[in-house]
Amino acid sequence: MPASVLGLLVVAAVLYFAKEVLLPLALAILLAFLLAPLVERLERWKLGRVAATLIIALLALGVVVSIGTVAGTQAVSLAAKLPEYRHSIAQKIRALRVPKQNSDLGKAAKALKDIEKEAHPEKPLPVKETPGSALEEVAQIAAPLGKPLAMALAVIVFTILMLLDRENMRERLIALAGSRRLNVTTRAMAEASARVSRYLAMLMVVNACFGIPFGIALYFIGVPNALLFGLLGLLLRFVPYVGVWVAAALPIALAFAIGEGWSMALWTIGVFLALELVLAYVVEPWLYGKSVGLTPIAIIAAVLFWTWLWGPAGLLLATPLTVCVAVVGRHIPELGYLNVLLGVEPVLSDEERFYQRLLALDDEEAAELMEKTVAAQGLAAALDKVFVPSLALAARDRGRNLLEPARERFIYDHAEAIVEDLDAPPASGHGPAVCLVPAHDRADGVAAAALARLMPEDSAHVFSPPAMVAEVSETAARRGCKAVCISAVPPQAAAHAAALTRRLRRHDADLRIVVGLWGVEAPASAKERLAKLGADAVVMHLSEAAEALRQLASAGRAKEVKAVR
Repeated sequence: MPASVLGLLVVAAVLYFAKEVLLPLALAILLAFLLAPLVERLERWKLGRVAATLIIALLALGVVVSIGTVAGTQAVSLAAKLPEYRHSIAQKIRALRVPKQNSDLGKAAKALKDIEKEAHPEKPLPVKETPGSALEEVAQIAAPLGKPLAMALAVIVFTILMLLDRENMRERLIALAGSRRLNVTTRAMAEASARVSRYLAMLMVVNACFGIPFGIALYFIGVPNALLFGLLGLLLRFVPYVGVWVAAALPIALAFAIGEGWSMALWTIGVFLALELVLAYVVEPWLYGKSVGLTPIAIIAAVLFWTWLWGPAGLLLATPLTVCVAVVGRHIPELGYLNVLLGVEPVLSDEERFYQRLLALDDEEAAELMEKTVAAQGLAAALDKVFVPSLALAARDRGRNLLEPARERFIYDHAEAIVEDLDAPPASGHGPAVCLVPAHDRADGVAAAALARLMPEDSAHVFSPPAMVAEVSETAARRGCKAVCISAVPPQAAAHAAALTRRLRRHDADLRIVVGLWGVEAPASAKERLAKLGADAVVMHLSEAAEALRQLASAGRAKEVKAVR
């Protein structure tokens, strides 16, 4: 097992067993990310660090207390009004729990009750001891509140300390990572801070876009205490996936219970669905984009993991914590697989995706990928950056005996068909005739066919591999080819091109030869060697080859015209 994976397992175990200590710290870090930009703005207004931190902390605490007070007041008001709706609620519940006996639903309910009685006979009620004194009763009531209050106090203290001493904490984290990774750690921390802060700010905006209209709509529908449900919608939507449904379930249930008919409940459901669909499919993709840096599957997996690890608080912290984990994987090579699993960046290059689709015998998706690349970058760039490099990948695997013959034929056949079917305008003009010669095998031939797409229509003749020197010379003379391009695909491009250049030059001293070493950054020594063997030009890209062929062929034709005169 790799050391990095073992380390992650140890970290997960520590997070699980030390959650009572780490959970307040994680919540404080989340709040510090949210409040730090505000503190920095006040500092730029010439306020000191302590004053700016205390002002922002008091404002945040005031907002939380105000929201809690309003929500508590609304909840008490709703509870006080419930007796007014007792008759309607009882009637609706009675209709659901005790359907008419002569209906199918009533018969089914009676049968289920009979089965339940037979399976679970009545048991005596457990005896519950009451507190012996008033002090014990107070302690029993206060016990459940002690832990949340202690955690809230710890979060507040941690947040203030982090805001006051954030530079020192950052430097200590950098020191833990090691001075050799000073640059990497600094960039990782800056990126994580920016992504989390941006995510929280956008989430606040989106939640407000849900809670405020939802509360207003509930008020006009007639649902009691609409302000309470609007606030709950704003707050509960911070909890991914689950919170918004809880926020909607409460007013829907109340509307169903107190409404005279079904219209109030249906209107409430309709408003909720309309708001949620607009936010989920229009506003959130527009606001978020790729700023968070996580795939939807990664977010869902993170929600499950952190909820299992830390419970409801983990559900709230899942996205920000996973953003930090993905950023660490992006900047630390040993943990790069974390970014591969969680991040949104493509893990395969375009040429690797094209080749992989052909390896999977999915020529339709490969053709679609190439068409999109041509539409975005143009034909020449698409052939140079995606098509030819994918041929080099196939040639590499073939040299390693990793391609069986049938799959190799499929790749080359469909690659050639794809490049012939690309919807791109042919090169203008009727340029001089040229011959395109594969240096060695089928990959070189398919690359030559791609080069022909950049030449004027019907001006290029593509030979099939293996091309014989006598055949090339005879065909060039018959078709009037003024120049020849040797097409060579890595990894053995230079060696194969050199051998064919030598043979062609020995056979025809006047032939103009362009050598295309596609995608190979050939050193000066290789170019000098090819020039000594008889190459008139050495190029690395199809677009360069097309231009070089036109120039050499035109120069050759002008020389012939001058000789005739």
